Amino acid sequence: MESVAQTENATQLPNLYDVIVVGGGAAGVGAAIGARQASPSARILLVESESCLGGAATHRNVVSFCGLYTLEKQPRLAVGGVWDDIYARLQRSGGVSPRPSRRRLGVFLVVEPEDLKVVLDDIVLDNGIEVLLRTTVTGATRGTSLIRSLEIQEKSRRRLLFAKAFVDCSGDCDLAYHAGASTRYGNHGTVNLGSLSARFGGLERANPVHEDWENAVIQAKKTDPSLQALCRKNRSAMLRLPRSGDVVSFLATESYDARSSASITSAEMSGRRQIQRYLQILRALPGHENMHLVSSGPSFGVRESRHLNARYSLREADVMSNARFGDAIALGAWGMEFHDEGDADWGSSFKRPPHGTFEIPLRCLRSNDTDNLFAAGRCADADQYAGSSIRVMGTALATGQAAGVAAAMYAAGGADSKLDAEAVRACLRAHGALLDASALPSLETTPDEPFSRLN
Repeated sequence: MESVAQTENATQLPNLYDVIVVGGGAAGVGAAIGARQASPSARILLVESESCLGGAATHRNVVSFCGLYTLEKQPRLAVGGVWDDIYARLQRSGGVSPRPSRRRLGVFLVVEPEDLKVVLDDIVLDNGIEVLLRTTVTGATRGTSLIRSLEIQEKSRRRLLFAKAFVDCSGDCDLAYHAGASTRYGNHGTVNLGSLSARFGGLERANPVHEDWENAVIQAKKTDPSLQALCRKNRSAMLRLPRSGDVVSFLATESYDARSSASITSAEMSGRRQIQRYLQILRALPGHENMHLVSSGPSFGVRESRHLNARYSLREADVMSNARFGDAIALGAWGMEFHDEGDADWGSSFKRPPHGTFEIPLRCLRSNDTDNLFAAGRCADADQYAGSSIRVMGTALATGQAAGVAAAMYAAGGADSKLDAEAVRACLRAHGALLDASALPSLETTPDEPFSRLN
């Protein structure tokens, strides 16, 4: 009979990769593909703790890739590269809305989570990426300024993995934390409130949802003051899935400590209670008699956790002034969307980038004390408000692609070589990334109406 000790001892042989990416959400998929684009022969591993790739889009029902489009009166596409491949595949499967739509503060393109799971599986496999699902990072070893190895826990064994470069796209900076790299929790200890999504069925497609829902919640709170504490939000983004017509909302909101299992457990349970109460309120509306809960979550949506302390921290002032960077590797386009304890109305603290886009420098993605460690998505270094913009999935795909390219170039060059930001930018441009704000594809639209991309 095989023992646990025998299983562990049998797995201590070196497992050497060029690049290891931790986290299989938008940033992680972007990073894995970016690494492949920079190094066609590299051995690349993508490690994900859940059962599928996609992160918030597939585990939390965040069904729109925010940050793909500018929020101007005449919107423009701000993210290309890896997204172009994902979008083309989703179009072929019918798993994406026919065209983006503009509603209130945002520009949204809605995807079907089940289609996205398969699309992302296919993309990473087509690019020769090795993938481990249901695998968690449990430790790491480091030298003076390098990560040497990563310890992972699989279902029945623990393994040590070695790589020349690492990319942390875990959302919580788990890799950086275990490796002893410099991180911080939120900004000044404060993080964005989280949400538990709810997918509601039984609603006719012609049935308006936005204003009626908000008014119903406000009126219910006036009638029953006890709801003020339980149902904090009056309004959230509400998105219809293209195939079923189900509506996804993010009304259930809770504070949390993303480092604590007990805190996340409490937030998950509170979110489910809130969703049931919101359902009771909304079902009383005309035309909502058959409204029912299809699913919640399944996972609580953490908007912010640890950040890597990188070589530059993107600031709100950079976003507002449209600061230019010689090492810019992506464009941000989403608003600075910070959710705090007193925010009952989605968008009460939402600031659009005044220049349409803003540049994100490579230095935000590279550790300030660990040379072979990069990060992307919400792990990237930014202050409270800039971070609340670059965390979204469309932008995370772009920063992920850049971090992967940089990591693969670092791995290929050796520890003594200097990373050439212009070479990273050239590789990104060659693979469709959009870096020049003056040359973004325009979109044809009228206010609050669907619009389509001009070819």
